[in-house]
Amino acid sequence: MLPLLAMSATVGLLLPQPVEYTATAVVDPSALVGGLDTQYAGAQGVTQFVSAFEATASGPVVRSAVVARTKVSPDDLAAGLVVTQRGSSASVAVAYTSMDEDTVVPILEDVTVQTLHTLFESQVQSAQAAVDGAQRAVAAATAAISQFTARNAVADPQNAYEAQLARVDGLVQQQAFARAAGNAVGAAAMATSIAAAEAELTRFAPLMTGYRTLTTARTVAVQALDAANAKLAAASMQLANADPTKIVYVGSPQAVDRSRRIVLATVSVGTAAFLLGLVLVLVLVLTAAAHDAPGTA
Repeated sequence: MLPLLAMSATVGLLLPQPVEYTATAVVDPSALVGGLDTQYAGAQGVTQFVSAFEATASGPVVRSAVVARTKVSPDDLAAGLVVTQRGSSASVAVAYTSMDEDTVVPILEDVTVQTLHTLFESQVQSAQAAVDGAQRAVAAATAAISQFTARNAVADPQNAYEAQLARVDGLVQQQAFARAAGNAVGAAAMATSIAAAEAELTRFAPLMTGYRTLTTARTVAVQALDAANAKLAAASMQLANADPTKIVYVGSPQAVDRSRRIVLATVSVGTAAFLLGLVLVLVLVLTAAAHDAPGTA
């Protein structure tokens, strides 16, 4: 009778329990994994994405956001949410189970949206910060060049140097023509102008060194800005590809089939009760045998 009573009690306890409802959201990130310009590139891209998604979906950032938006309790969210990889693909299944049917789909939608947002929006923010820093570096380099040219009263030292060099070359050629024409006096008179022009040319040497240093720094800053803009464009494209309306598919909630769980629980309890009954019978038999033994009062 003990197994029958235990099994009946188990069924009586499990049957009246409220019905649970479950639904599954499938995340299919085909455009987010494996490409050369994606965050999860290469042979390990699938593993990295799945691991990152699972950790983020169950992490404090996403759970706090979901709790705040849906008003679900943290314990219910932790108990009802399960994230698994679908086979060996990059596709992820997010399942949620609750006794409140109306909350299952909204919570699934919020979990997937918050997870994708956390994974890819952070990359855009990081890339945007890099672009902002690179823009400041370009502005600083440009301002340094402007200050340098204003301080030395030369709009473009490179052009000024080339113009002065052309002037020196022109005077030297004129002197050579004068000598060739036999005009020694005129050629000698030009020596003073040539010396003055060459002296003026030497003044540009330190200016050119400083100016080239500044322009080189600006070129490097512009190249860094171009690279940062390219990363921002790639991160923005990833965020667009991570749009939940394009890659998340949420199923309808279904009542959880409890029959298998009830059967397993009932059989387990019945088996345990049967073994306990055997132990009790064995104890009773041994006790009775001890009383019936010869010499027992």
